[in-house]
Amino acid sequence: MAMAGVVIVGVLLVIFSWNARDVQALSPSFDDHWHIAYGIYDCRDESFQPNLADPQTPNSGIHTHGDGVVHLHPRSSDATGNNAQMKRFLEAARVEISDSELTFTDREALSEDGAECDGEPAILQIARFDPGQAVAESVITEDLGEYRFQVDQESVVIALAPEGSVIPPPPEENVATASGASPSILQTDGLNDLGGLGSGFDADGNLL
Repeated sequence: MAMAGVVIVGVLLVIFSWNARDVQALSPSFDDHWHIAYGIYDCRDESFQPNLADPQTPNSGIHTHGDGVVHLHPRSSDATGNNAQMKRFLEAARVEISDSELTFTDREALSEDGAECDGEPAILQIARFDPGQAVAESVITEDLGEYRFQVDQESVVIALAPEGSVIPPPPEENVATASGASPSILQTDGLNDLGGLGSGFDADGNLL
C-alpha cells in the first residue's frame, strides 16, 4: 500500500510539473511585453463603448492604462501561456464577464437579456483579429472569460451582436495606440501590490 501511494504521488507530481512547464512555455512569457487593441461594441447603437478606465487594481501583468489597449507583460505565471486570459484583464479593470453579460462599476451592464439588433437576438461574443487585419479571424461565443490572448499586436472586440454578424475591428485610435507602443517601456501603474509577490516594481519594471 505504501509503495502504491508513493507511485501515485510521483505520477501526480510529474503531471503537475509538465502542466506547469507547458503553461509557461507558451507565449506570452515573462520576457514578453504585448500591446493588444480592444473595443467593446454594442450593435444596438452600432458604436463602441468608452475605453475601460485604469483603476490601479493590483494585477499579475494584464491591465490597461485607459487607452483602449491591453498591456500584457507577465509578472507571475497567472499571466503567462494559457493563463493570459480575458477575465484577468477585465478583473484588473474591475469588470466581470460571463457568457451572457459584462458588468461594470461605472456604467450599465452589457447584457444579452432582451437585446436585439435588426430583429435578431444579440449575444455576447469575442472577435479576434490578426495583427493588421480588419476582418475577424475567429469569433467565440462560449467560455468568454477564458479567451486567451495569443500574439502581440492582435486585436479583440467584445461584442453584443447577432450570431454570425460582421463585427468591426476596434476603434482606429486604439489600434494606432497599440501599434505605436514601445515594448521597451514598461508602465507599471497599478502593479504595486501583487499579493505577496513583492513590494512593487522599480523604474525599469523589475520586481522589488
